[in-house]
Amino acid sequence: MMASQDSPGDRATSFQAVQGGQTEHYSGEALLVTAYAIVWVVVLGWVALMWRKQSALLARVADLQREIDKAGKDKA
Repeated sequence: MMASQDSPGDRATSFQAVQGGQTEHYSGEALLVTAYAIVWVVVLGWVALMWRKQSALLARVADLQREIDKAGKDKA
């Protein structure tokens, strides 16, 4: 069972290109640009979501402040 293992001396010590056609090939530049585009879309989406949540929170705080001021005037 262990007869098919290569010894360290039998292994290649330099790069040897594979001969024959490749079935898939992606440009590294295209992959990099795609990855950056995806990251920017995710970041911009997250910023838009936080902006929307912040606006809703500010509106709620303003409503609460008006209610507090109204309750203070009614008591006085």
